Amino acid sequence: MQRINKDSLAIQFFCIALAIITLIPFGRGNVSGLEIAFPLMIFSVLLFLLSKRKRNNQIFYILLFIFAWVVWVLLGITYSYFDYPGTADHVSAYLRYFRMLEMYLPGVLILAFSRGVNESQHKHATIFFVVLFVLVTLEATIGFIFQYPSLTATQMYKYPGMGYVFRAGGVAKDSSAYSNLVFLLGITAFIELKRIGKNKLIFFGLLLCFLINIYLSMSRSLIVAVIVYLLVSFLLERKIKPATLFLIVLVVVAFFIFGMNNEYLISFWARISGANQEDISSGRLATWSLLLGLVGDNPLLGVGYRLSTEKYGLIPDNMFLSLSVETGIVGLLLYLSFLFSLSTFVYKNNREKFPLIIAYIVSGIFIDITTFWICVPFFLFTMAIYKKR
Repeated sequence: MQRINKDSLAIQFFCIALAIITLIPFGRGNVSGLEIAFPLMIFSVLLFLLSKRKRNNQIFYILLFIFAWVVWVLLGITYSYFDYPGTADHVSAYLRYFRMLEMYLPGVLILAFSRGVNESQHKHATIFFVVLFVLVTLEATIGFIFQYPSLTATQMYKYPGMGYVFRAGGVAKDSSAYSNLVFLLGITAFIELKRIGKNKLIFFGLLLCFLINIYLSMSRSLIVAVIVYLLVSFLLERKIKPATLFLIVLVVVAFFIFGMNNEYLISFWARISGANQEDISSGRLATWSLLLGLVGDNPLLGVGYRLSTEKYGLIPDNMFLSLSVETGIVGLLLYLSFLFSLSTFVYKNNREKFPLIIAYIVSGIFIDITTFWICVPFFLFTMAIYKKR
């Protein structure tokens, strides 16, 4: 009887879970794709646990800091419940806390119990990343085409459908979460394709998908993340091929020439340049200055996870300030320690993705990457996929 490869099966279950979270719209209420996929994630973790593997001392710090942060967040919400009765929806805060556990714990445990993948497992993971990125782009494009007649360069909420919400003319719900997913998924697809042997046709197909998603999301944080990723990659490699540089310049020039007479791209440029807005950050700078003053309300435990909007009516759009206000300085330091230990692990075991994790963290200056339930499990899973040495 052929022996079942438990690691391969575990990877497949987690991939199915990520596909459910990413592609199937379960709404934004109490039930989401995350809840539907959570049992598959746990089953994946259990399969990894059944495989014998060597001890990895680096993982100890990742687990230590994430579990310490989880406990600290719970203490902060509980303190807020007794200290600010009636001023915030603490039931919602506790529900969001359990969703946070669903986001982080399976992914971190997969990272902890994974010891790299073999050639066959890596090839299948690469196919998954590429196919999922193409499907996400198709889903977004079809939704955009269906709603194109009503999309104008105005500050309006638009819902192109097909499970996603896109930015149309400036403002739309979850554009930052969508752009964060596109960045992680697209760059990971590029990295894994390069590892198994670059196929030029697939490479240019992924590049086209990436440009389409930038066009649809109209996200400045996505552009910043891409720039940071390229800069860190060039610094690590210490070289760039002339053909690659020429291709990048050619794509950028063509993009702007096309955009000179395109209403949508003119609006895009207005967002990037800050035209017709309070400032280039769309009011973020003013919000951040207010949040800095609110850190002193409870610098130790914070006002409670995801309660800055409930209590103060402010949307942080900044991971570092959000954690400072909601989980206190200790919560911020614990989460940053988790990211630092994770970055160290990636640099030692999965160096091709080190620029990706740095760009992901830097993008937290402009968006709250800790709360994107679509993106966090995917982020942790991509960090866990690396070829055995």
